[in-house]
Amino acid sequence: MHATHWGGPGEDYRLSKISSATIDSTEGVSAPAPDDVAPVWQPPKPTHSFPWFEVVMTTIGVLGTIGIIIFGLAPESSSVTSFVKTTLLSLVALVIVVGFLQRIDRWEPEPWRTKLAMFLWGGGVATLSAMIMNTALSEDIAATIGDFDRAEALAAAFIAPLVEESLKGIGVLIIVVVRRNSINSVLDGVVYAGFSAAGFLFFEDILYFLRTEGQGTKTLVFVFVVRALLGPFLHVMATSMTGIGLALALLKFKRGWSKTAIVIIFWFFAMLIHFVWNGSAALTGSGLGFIAMYVVVGIPGFLLWSILLLRAARREALHIREGLVPYVRTGWILPGEVSMATDRRARKAAFKWAAQGGRDAKRAMRAFLSELASLGLDQRLMARHGADRSRIENDRQMLADAVDNRREFLRLTSIAEQQKDVTNAVAGRVQVA
Repeated sequence: MHATHWGGPGEDYRLSKISSATIDSTEGVSAPAPDDVAPVWQPPKPTHSFPWFEVVMTTIGVLGTIGIIIFGLAPESSSVTSFVKTTLLSLVALVIVVGFLQRIDRWEPEPWRTKLAMFLWGGGVATLSAMIMNTALSEDIAATIGDFDRAEALAAAFIAPLVEESLKGIGVLIIVVVRRNSINSVLDGVVYAGFSAAGFLFFEDILYFLRTEGQGTKTLVFVFVVRALLGPFLHVMATSMTGIGLALALLKFKRGWSKTAIVIIFWFFAMLIHFVWNGSAALTGSGLGFIAMYVVVGIPGFLLWSILLLRAARREALHIREGLVPYVRTGWILPGEVSMATDRRARKAAFKWAAQGGRDAKRAMRAFLSELASLGLDQRLMARHGADRSRIENDRQMLADAVDNRREFLRLTSIAEQQKDVTNAVAGRVQVA
């Protein structure tokens, strides 16, 4: 049986390298200085605070969901069977959308509890509020022009994009204000906006399918194809513009007027995308206009949007590697750990190796890699746009968490390896006997 150090074989290397380096309080992790030796010290234990923000946002979202069930679903649902059927149909688009969002969020994944809070905000709060506001404004237009059908078309084309994109975007704005240190790339804004839009999409699809379910199978199939297969990314594409604008305002712009301007510009793009989709169906009065828009604008637009986001996700891995260089130089992180955080095959191998230590070891490995990715993105961000004291303090705590998570999966895998050695030794003695 081989002996294993308390911190694993990498800890000796790491301690030997914690020299010739400083961590500057204003500029983050600096390059190593030959004559400035950093002391070996014990990182403080992380303090775990109760996730009040997620609890409050989730509660509000659940209350909004209850409101939709009471005021939106119950009058339209003829039976439990129809509700279950339409919910299952709505899951098709949701799975497609969430799968794509997870793909672009793979290197530095945002916390699931925060994404769930955004999903419930979009599904409960935004959907219920939009349902009330769209209906009220549509009735006001109908009373003004005296044409209910025309009023519905105008409301769908002009009112719905304004109301819905504003309500979905408010949830992302709250995230940016309250959880600003958790946003360290434009993709984070896209992901949170995407989950808000995914919640809206899911609940709105259920409402649409329930309203058409009683009109016959052909009508239901047609609506399902249009919403779930042809346009599942409408809401995500539109609201992602707001997420991009808010993330850029937080990360790249310093002055108040420039922050406001960039948010308004991308919020306008969000409404424009929504308007093109709704307007092509509502204002043309025929399916030909919608089909022409879908072929000429919709498909190329979606392909461009998805390709740009996937390329941004690939570049994010390079940004993480660049940002982690100072941590490698100061001895906090091993070069191999950088590969684990930014290479798909190395990441898969890391999880497979950690799995031998059990679920807790795998969970610690996942948290460790996520924390490394966040540290890398923050370091690169501050190197380019200046130090941020609140972000530096957050990174120090994140570094302490990463150290603890590393210790945890090394400890658990070491125990598993020792147990395996004992088992093999006992089996060998039995065979000899």
